[in-house]
Amino acid sequence: MALYQLHYKANPALWPSDPKENLAMWEETSQAAEDLLASGTMHDLHLITPTEGYARVQAESKTAALAIAASFFPMFTNEIVELVPWNEAKGPVLEAVRQAAGQR
Repeated sequence: MALYQLHYKANPALWPSDPKENLAMWEETSQAAEDLLASGTMHDLHLITPTEGYARVQAESKTAALAIAASFFPMFTNEIVELVPWNEAKGPVLEAVRQAAGQR
């Protein structure tokens, strides 16, 4: 399975303005994230502001990672990128750079 990084941002225009409703939404969203963490689907979750952060999820494909992110839409928007492990990426990257430098 591949590892995907999700950069997520809350969509404040859709969040309730009533403090009690806002709290209920945050509690529901937090529980959904806790469930993904507990299942191992989500590796980790980090906030960079109260409404923005990063998560890493393990999924069979980018489409499957998108489905995980979609469960939080429209309250959050996401950008999804696949993370390629160093041990898998270094060979092809070095080979491409060597070819560009005229070395084979």
